[in-house]
Amino acid sequence: MVSGFTRQEAIALTGISSGRLSYLDRTGLVVPEKFGNPQHPKVVYKWQQILEIKTIERLREKLSLQEIRKVLDFLKSRNYEYSFFQHRLVFVNSQLYLIENMQDFGLMVLETSGKNQGQVVINEIGTIGDVITELAIEAEKHHVLDFDKRTGIVLKR
Repeated sequence: MVSGFTRQEAIALTGISSGRLSYLDRTGLVVPEKFGNPQHPKVVYKWQQILEIKTIERLREKLSLQEIRKVLDFLKSRNYEYSFFQHRLVFVNSQLYLIENMQDFGLMVLETSGKNQGQVVINEIGTIGDVITELAIEAEKHHVLDFDKRTGIVLKR
């Protein structure tokens, strides 16, 4: 048995449309495992891919596809460590920062193409943990079976 999340579960968890999932697959941004009939395969998304999809949805209003790829590569390089989930993604003007500790506002992830020049604009995307919390709430709401076992995430309520 293949572990992961079905296409329908990915849609329920992330709120993304079926068309957007297909687009992410076609562009190579998030490619699920595919099984069975090549014309209509069964697809399975890994937990990390569900995190990526939700993160993409949070970033897509501000970043190009190429810039989102760079952010995902950066996140992958951090191996989705548990301690990483409390870090924040914050835009300052055209720069996206990963804030490990709000006391030392640093570690730039990338510089974007440059809207809002001439003024300082700070826009927090939120913690990586916020993304996980949203996914867990959606899993409960949509009755996604064994979410905690499949992700290793247990939320304290």
